[in-house]
Amino acid sequence: MSDNSTSLLVIGAGLPRTGTTSMKRALEILLGKPCYHMMDIMLRKHEDIGKWLQLIDEVNKTSRNEVIIHDILSEILTGYASVTDIPTCGFYRELMNVYPNAKVILTIRDKTDWLSSLRHTVMPKCCDPHKQIKEEAMNVIGYSVEIDKMITGSMEYAFQKKDINFDDDELLLECFDEYNKTVKETVPSDRLLIHQFGDGWEPLCKFLNVDIPNGIDYPHANERKHMKELMKSVGKHESLEKLSDIYPEVHDARL
Repeated sequence: MSDNSTSLLVIGAGLPRTGTTSMKRALEILLGKPCYHMMDIMLRKHEDIGKWLQLIDEVNKTSRNEVIIHDILSEILTGYASVTDIPTCGFYRELMNVYPNAKVILTIRDKTDWLSSLRHTVMPKCCDPHKQIKEEAMNVIGYSVEIDKMITGSMEYAFQKKDINFDDDELLLECFDEYNKTVKETVPSDRLLIHQFGDGWEPLCKFLNVDIPNGIDYPHANERKHMKELMKSVGKHESLEKLSDIYPEVHDARL
């Protein structure tokens, strides 16, 4: 895939916990440029939180301003060649309009596995012990209320539903199915790749028209246990060196 500008090349439309961190690393290897991911916000792009909240407010207005939407997305994503994960995935339509030449990748996985992973990491139920781990990590990072608003707001926009009860497992499973179905129906087939756990390099490289990296295994990142370890370590005020052992992208936050 040739790139003659700094414009976005790939839009990751897959929901969080569908292999988005592995896809982030894969795209950075293939494109040689940064991929925007939720962890970028959490670890070093706190200033983006307010911009995402502004965007969420704008897209939900009855008379939304497309120029404002375009400008916010362009400002946030300057310097990035690709995006994956929340909050960007929910705005795949808007991103397709801002970057008409970008291709779209929908990462998917078994919905029961997806829900289990979601509950043990980024969206535990209110009574779940994992919620305390997450909240402690968010409090250390700061902006805990704003981050929650950004996550829930972008998920509600992705699912096209208001006031979702995120503790309702059946509702989330329905939303998961409906969201993936809508992406498949919305994105033209020649612009869309559906990438599942285990598909590896071949379909991705063919889709992007790039060579398969020689001697490099397809990334397998952000397993559930590593995500939980990261949140626990953040909550304990661990050093960046310790955090980077769990999540290598933490190292970039010091640069």
